Amino acid sequence: MAARAFSTVQLVNGSTGDPVLYLDYPGGDNALLFDGGDNGSLTAAQLGDLEAVFLTHHHVDHFIGLDRIVRANMDRDKVLHLFGPVNTIRKVYDRITAYEYPFFPFQKIVVRVTELLPGATRTATLECTKKFPEPVVEEAAWAGPVCYENADLRVEAVAADHTVPCLAFALAEKSGYHPDPQKLAAGGLRPGAWVPEVLKRLRAGDPPNSRIEINGGSFALETLAANYFTESAGARVAYVTDTLWSDAVRPDLVRLAKGAWRLYCDSFYASAQAKQALQYKHMIAPHAAELAKLAKVEQLVLIHFATRYAGKYQQLIDEAAAVFPRVTAEVG
Repeated sequence: MAARAFSTVQLVNGSTGDPVLYLDYPGGDNALLFDGGDNGSLTAAQLGDLEAVFLTHHHVDHFIGLDRIVRANMDRDKVLHLFGPVNTIRKVYDRITAYEYPFFPFQKIVVRVTELLPGATRTATLECTKKFPEPVVEEAAWAGPVCYENADLRVEAVAADHTVPCLAFALAEKSGYHPDPQKLAAGGLRPGAWVPEVLKRLRAGDPPNSRIEINGGSFALETLAANYFTESAGARVAYVTDTLWSDAVRPDLVRLAKGAWRLYCDSFYASAQAKQALQYKHMIAPHAAELAKLAKVEQLVLIHFATRYAGKYQQLIDEAAAVFPRVTAEVG
């Protein structure tokens, strides 16, 4: 099992509410959010820590939380990256400009929106300091699947098969040094700006005995590496929701989830509702399990249960477990 660098992985509304997955890393404004549904249980500070948001599609239960995301970041001097399927630029721009802003000088948020299309990306930059003028869209070739990348990780995207344009995503941490959440929690230094600084020096190959000043103290790089960081191949997290388990997308979804530490997967219906699943293009629980089995993931978490199963969620878990035993759901 690969060591995982993220300090927080939170299925915000459990398996029964709007699918929203929040991941955070210690020491910086670098949280990631998969889907923009109801995020009322996340604090403004958590949302203000976001580096990038990945929208699967624009149905209300995956998009209604955009306003809180924008509001939490409006007073920040940062670039917030936002990815989604076709028409994301127009929909995000219309939502942002539906409000009046005082445009104070400290409001410097830049929202960089990218649409992921077959073979191409379309990107627009929405700038608060310019009072959000009509976006200029730039198109570029895109071979996929990587849509976003920084020094620590990459995010991959493939098309899903839903009633509207829809995407599935996976986060893949890069191999090398990573902050170790357990060591950071147990150590004497609180996570802060020193974490990315130490990480930068470790990856640059600085001498082990070089010193770093933290909160008035001086620490050897090798000591910080041993006490707060881990070398690993990194972990993979896949997020698949609102899709039919069809021939059109099955190979890409398996590749996306391949070897994941955890697969969060749509399980909207039980087998008895296979006809509805086909009509509304959702997975049934055994299909989610089949994806997990083919992709050889470590753990499957079922998400997006239909409300018709309230009080009977175990039925969905049991159906998946018959195909893939390492399955769970958050229904408490």
